[in-house]
Amino acid sequence: MSNTTIDLLNNHKSIRAFTDQPVSDDMVTTILTAASAGPNINNYQPVTFVEIIDQDLKAEITAQVGMSYIESAMRYFVVTVDFNKDLIGLTPDVRQQAETVLSSYAMLEGGIVSAGIALGRAQVAAESLGLGSVTMAGALRAFELYEEKLQLPKLVKAVMGFSIGYPAQEPGIKPKLPIDGIWMKEHYSQDQMSAAVTVYDQTMVKYYADRGIDSSWTRNNAKMLTRKQDNAKLGAYPKLKGFSLK
Repeated sequence: MSNTTIDLLNNHKSIRAFTDQPVSDDMVTTILTAASAGPNINNYQPVTFVEIIDQDLKAEITAQVGMSYIESAMRYFVVTVDFNKDLIGLTPDVRQQAETVLSSYAMLEGGIVSAGIALGRAQVAAESLGLGSVTMAGALRAFELYEEKLQLPKLVKAVMGFSIGYPAQEPGIKPKLPIDGIWMKEHYSQDQMSAAVTVYDQTMVKYYADRGIDSSWTRNNAKMLTRKQDNAKLGAYPKLKGFSLK
């Protein structure tokens, strides 16, 4: 089955090089309005896009996280889980109770899921307008800069970076797991998943080879998951923002 929307979804490409063609405020309004129209936890609408316009700050973030498509993108956003907005207008007593509820792990998880849904919708909206985009979990490594420069209040936590602009590259469509690797019936089947990964691994061997790379999905996973990383500060970041994680 196919239609314009499904074709757009299936042809997604992460864009990491942008032209210097401006992206208008009207386009951003259209994209973020579509992003916020999706489902979210209890209609708390706990997602706020904070755009960084200062080019020097974008360059500083790029230098810290090693992602040139932050500095070069026409529009760059720090995507936040934002429960601060839900406290506005509450009496002091109610606010105190609400903060206890909102600080829980369940709420943070719901906020992050809501942010993921919003980002997916934003990407589709951007692509429908002829733009390219990329989402970046790695951009979170600059969270201390965000805290210093963006004045994020309690219960507002950065979770992702998001760049949009006109594409200056054609990276091609990266293959994904076959349907057996994402759809199971009645119960989880390790045999089914292993077979799907085996098939997909061969697909990715060819995908990487076409780009001059000797790798596969499993080999790339092994490399990525065994590299040295110090995530202690990132692990403590939620508590810094007032989430008890209980």
